[in-house]
Order: sequence, then C-alpha cells, then structure tokens
Amino acid sequence: MRTDSGWHRVILAGACAAVWWLPVHALDAATDRSGSVTLPAASVNASGITTAVLQSTRQTRQAQATASVLDPQPLLALAAQLQAARANAAATTVAAHSASAEAQRAATLYHDGENASLQQVQAAAAQAAQAQAQAQIAQSREVAARSGARAQWGEALAALARRGPQALNAYADGRSALLAVVLPAGLATTPGDTIALSLPDGGRRPAHLIGASPRADAVVQGATFFYRVDGAGLRTDQRLSASVPLGGASQRGVTVPDAAVIWYAGQPWAYVETAAGHYQRRPLSVAARNASGWFEAGGFRAGERVVVRGGELLLSQELLPPPGVKPAGGDDDDG
Repeated sequence: MRTDSGWHRVILAGACAAVWWLPVHALDAATDRSGSVTLPAASVNASGITTAVLQSTRQTRQAQATASVLDPQPLLALAAQLQAARANAAATTVAAHSASAEAQRAATLYHDGENASLQQVQAAAAQAAQAQAQAQIAQSREVAARSGARAQWGEALAALARRGPQALNAYADGRSALLAVVLPAGLATTPGDTIALSLPDGGRRPAHLIGASPRADAVVQGATFFYRVDGAGLRTDQRLSASVPLGGASQRGVTVPDAAVIWYAGQPWAYVETAAGHYQRRPLSVAARNASGWFEAGGFRAGERVVVRGGELLLSQELLPPPGVKPAGGDDDDG
C-alpha cells in the first residue's frame, strides 16, 4: 500500500485549491471533529498565518434588513406635478385678485355716476366670481396632490418633491440612489440614521435615512424606510441586504474583522489562536455583520487573537482525513 503524499503537498501549497477538490468523505469526517487545528511553528511561519488582537467594543442592536433600489422616475414625475399644481394655483389666485379689483373699480365708477354701466358692473362681477372659483379649484388640486404625495412617499420625500424636480437632480442623474429598506416583520422601532449596505462584490456602503415610508412591503410586511445612498454601480430593482442599527441599550463585545471570516457549509467562521500553533474554529452570526466587521457579543473575548490571514489554509488542514484513512481516489500499489 502506498501513501498519496501529493495530497499533503497540495493542501499546504494552496489552501483555496485544497478546499475546492477535497473528497466528499473528508468533508463529512470534519463535521465530527473538534474544529481545532495544531500546526508546528515551522508550518505557521512558512504559511504566513497572521493574527490580530480583538478589541472590546460597544454596539447598539442590529437587524438584517432588505434594501431595494427604487426607480426615481415616479418621484421625479410627482415633483413636476406638484410644481405645475403650485404654479397653476398661484396663477389663478393672481387672476382672481385682478378680476376682483376690476369688479370693484367698475362698481365704484357706476356708483359715482361715471362712465360705467350696470351691465359692465355685472359682467366684471361675474368674471371675478369665475376667476375666484378657478383659483379655489386650483388650490384644491394642489392640496390633493400634496396629500397624495405624502400618502405615497411619506412626509420627508413629499417635502423634497415639493421643492421641484431640481431638488431631485442627484437621483435623476444617478449620483444618488433611493432605497426602500424593509425591517423584519414585528420589529417596531425606528432605525438608525446610517445603515451599512452590503454590495454584491462584498463591499459596504453607508446609506442615510430620509424618512419613514407610509406603505408596508407586500412580502415582508415590516416597517419600511427610505434611505439615500451613493448610486455608483447600483441598478433599479436591485435587492441588497443591509445592517440596520436599532434603538435601545448598547451591547459590549468584540468586532471580528472581515479579513478573519471564512465560509464553510454556508456558515461564517473565524479561527482563534488559543495557544502558539493551536487554532480553534468558531461560528459567527450572520446577523452580526455591520459596517466595520462582525460584532459578536459572545463566543469571542477581547484580547484573543483571531486569524486574519491563512484561515483557508487552517480549514483545509482541519478537513484532512484522520491518520491512516486514505483519501478517495487514491490507488493501491500492489507491486
């Protein structure tokens, strides 16, 4: 029987490559193991494993929310509609005042016996009444448009739209994107002014609160809020996740840096150096992700050293078959 020594060479030479081609039975065996790895000092130095000390931090509660990139065109159209309604109301009001003044002038001339007939007085009064009615209709339409804007977009965005399309230029040209952020159902709280948006490339981007939405999400049924974010690279109808700070007392814990996080079996993990050359894999909470890393109130302690480089190598070493077990695909050498 010969040993496939190439297995060990590939594992130690390239951690990522090892994880890709580990046989199924080796992955299954790892689930029954302790999640710990021990390496000699020479291997630690050669592999370039690097650690960082976890610092104590405090953080308010966080919630994972869904953020949708909205099409700004309906809001831009609303701003134009409000602007037109406001202009029409102003114009008809001026016309009503002018017609009323003309009717008053005609009545004065008539009563003073000057060059104004009763017919002229009556015609001027009718025009004034008609102008006043048109002004009232225009004002009612403006009020209805403003009310509809609040019902659809909430007070904050409606107030912005009332300033006219020019107030929304950043959304029109894509410099900013408008987000609808839906909190989990049953979470009755006001989110923080700034949230962390998770981008498809793994990056983060801050988004800033505009105001509450008067409408609930059709699927999640949670409270919805509008946020503004830098629009670079975002597309209409794109759905992203966001870490939303909530009100209430803060928690004490540590922030595990993104560089320490590895993914295995659909779960985020980080390795902690428990002693020289000894590493323990610990789970992270998906909901713990925030703008600066992964906040953990338990499972990690300030002062511990977390692996920020070489975690994939440790995982591949951990998933090696136990001693004496030949990897799948190995050949017996009978000769």
